[in-house]
Formats: sequence, C-alpha cells, structure tokens
Amino acid sequence: MAVPIQLLQPLSSAGPRIRPVNPAMVVATVVEGPIGRLTRTLRKLRASTDPSTLNLPLEIILMIATYLDKCSVVSLSLTCQGLRGLWNSGSMTLEKVERENLLLMLEKDIPFLQYCHYCVKLHRWHGAWSRAVSPWYEERLPCKKKLDKHLFLPITCHIPYYVARLVMNRHLYGTKHGLPLEALKDRQSCTYKNDVAWSVTQHARISNDQLMVRSVISMAHPRGDSAALRAHIDEYGPPVCEHLTFQKGYPDAIPMQLPQLALKGGDLPSDFQACGPEFGSCTFCVTDYSIEVKWQGVKKGYCIQVLVYRGLGDCRTPFNWHWRTITTRDSGEGIRSAQSPDYGPGRVREKWKELGPS
Repeated sequence: MAVPIQLLQPLSSAGPRIRPVNPAMVVATVVEGPIGRLTRTLRKLRASTDPSTLNLPLEIILMIATYLDKCSVVSLSLTCQGLRGLWNSGSMTLEKVERENLLLMLEKDIPFLQYCHYCVKLHRWHGAWSRAVSPWYEERLPCKKKLDKHLFLPITCHIPYYVARLVMNRHLYGTKHGLPLEALKDRQSCTYKNDVAWSVTQHARISNDQLMVRSVISMAHPRGDSAALRAHIDEYGPPVCEHLTFQKGYPDAIPMQLPQLALKGGDLPSDFQACGPEFGSCTFCVTDYSIEVKWQGVKKGYCIQVLVYRGLGDCRTPFNWHWRTITTRDSGEGIRSAQSPDYGPGRVREKWKELGPS
C-alpha cells in the first residue's frame, strides 16, 4: 500500500502547508486522460457504425465468402482495409469476363466512375459533360480507344456512346452516377447562302429502361423559292438515320431518300407533294419518323417538317444490336422486326406518344 508523502516541503512552519499526495493517484490521473479519450472515441465509432459485415465474426465472413464468385469476393475485400486479406492477388486471377463483371459492379457502387468497354477500365467522367454535347469533349477523354464512338448524323443528331451510357447510369444507379436527360437536349438553326433555312431540336426520354431521342427537323425557303429548296434538299439534305436521308439517293442503295420527298414521274424539278403527317420507319435500325410537307402559300412556299424517333436501347454496351445498327450503314444485321416484336415499325414513336406531351 502506497504511503502518502509530501512532494514539497514548506519553507517554514509559518508558511502555507501542501497537502500530501498519494503517488498512485498521480499515475492514475495522468494515464486516465488519453485512455479515456480513446475509449470514448471507440465507443462513438462503434455507435455510429451501421450494422454490416464489419461487426460479424471473421468465421462468418469467411463462410459467406466460400459461397461467392471471384468478382464478389474481390468486391467484398475492397469494402474495408480489414477484409483485404480475403483476396490474395497472387493466388486469384480474374479472366477478362470476370474482370469486366467486377468493374461493372464497381461502376454501379462508386459515383463518378464510368466503365470503358474498349480498355476494360474505369474512368472518371467530366462534370462539363452535363452540358450540350460538343466535339471538344473528346480532348478530355481519358481513353482514346474508341471511347468517342458515337451516333453522328450531320446536322440532325450527335450522341457519343459514353454520354448515352452516363445518362442511363444516372437513371439506373442514381444522380451521382451519370448525366441528366437534359445533357442530350440540343437546338440548332442555320440559313444557307441560297437562303434555305433549317432548324433542329432534340429531346430525350426513357421508357422501360430504354433510351429514346426525338429530333424535330424543319426546312423552308423564306421567299417561297421551291426550286432552291428542292435543289438544296437533293444535294445537301441531312440524314434521318444511317439508312434514310433527305438527300436524293440511288435506287436500291443505302441511304435511301425519304419516299415523301422523292420526285415522282412527271414532277417538275421544283415540285413537292403536300402531305402529312405521314409515318414511316427504317427497315434496319430502330428509327421511326413522321413527315409533313405543308404548302404555306405563294409567298412562303413549302415547309418540310420531319419528326425522327430513335431507339438507342439500354446503352449497356456499344457492341449490342441497338448501337451497332444505329451507328453504321451495314445492313447485314437483318431487318429490325426479326430481332423482337418490340422493335417493329412504329414502336419507338408509339412509346414516345404513350409518355405524353414532351
């Protein structure tokens, strides 16, 4: 038992007296400070931690791991530092398909990352991509292996695959995982030297986890010069898709001119046939359209308006049928209706209408 001692002696009997102190109490007081703070910190951490695998006995975690595939084991080992021992990089190798599945899981779980199918890596996506799509974004791409592969139809539609994927990532995984639908909005207008004026507006929607884009294309001549309008369309008309176009084409060749714009036998070079709205579809890709050729009188002439409805699919890979057929003129994939009843002529336009006014 410790004996009380005097740590200081009074200078004189008349001076102030200092109370004797037990040395054990001095040690206890000194040690209690940091230990107490550490204990309180640990208690707070434990109280603030949600019930998870971190609170399970290691034996339970290991038992669970035996029922998981390689990708899930690696994903579990990355959840915290204490579980990294579950995966020994020297003893477990992932095949290409397994690596892809793992990265797709991480893309789903970690915000601001995007999976690249070409280099099989995860990339951070740029916040500026939430604005209108422009070619300069390609300069900031972390991967040059065709990450910029896009749906590019001069004047009428320009959507890089990585932008379409990020829009669907946001829809499927949450707001921090991709871009809003507004990133696909676009509005353009121009007047050519021959005074032909055109405008294009673009909007996007999602139905049943499938991305759709509608473009509204208008062309007219402000002074009603039908000959100038006809010459411009036949020579410079924009594409509707890779297989249909405003421009004068060749019989039995792709792209083919919209039948409503083609000259009929006996028509003068400046003639248009007023119609509309009439509906049509591409035979090969999931693209529908409606066209109206309206006569506005002698002073204004004809106004041509085409609404194009494009089905881009779920945008989970640039190698699927949807993206391949809508970005290439190759007709070797066969007709669209042979793929699925959901891809039949007019289905994209019908789905768009079912969602109500845009």
